Amino acid sequence: MTQPSIIVLILFSLLITNAKSRGKNVTPEQHVSKRLLLGLANITQAPMTISSFEKGGDGGAPSACDGKYHSNSEYIVALSTKWYNHGQRCFDYIDIYYHDKSAKAMVIDECGSKDCPDNIVVASKAVWVFLQVPHSEWGETIITWSVPI
Repeated sequence: MTQPSIIVLILFSLLITNAKSRGKNVTPEQHVSKRLLLGLANITQAPMTISSFEKGGDGGAPSACDGKYHSNSEYIVALSTKWYNHGQRCFDYIDIYYHDKSAKAMVIDECGSKDCPDNIVVASKAVWVFLQVPHSEWGETIITWSVPI
């Protein structure tokens, strides 16, 4: 079989899979499988928590990237110290996947307190709402995320 034929078969398979899963919950593992199949292997599974980035909110201090507070209506995140990488990810966008939804959010802060594990994504309320995370899961849920290619 020629390479173009194989690519067409893979794309057709993805089309069928997407059509079958439309309207159904898609697990993070299924997102990982799809992205690996497409060659987008730069993904990470992580817990996502919710925080306020506004002055007086539970996020505490202004963001580490710009020293400012931010509105909870913005699509923004703080990353654990390891992923924040000494500010190297400031103002970069990450793609966050939750079941069959995805959101693009800007890194504006580091979650570097002793209460932050080294594998966490802390997102604004806007991200949680956009991803349509059920209120029963608000607080902490499992997502996958990647840096856009």
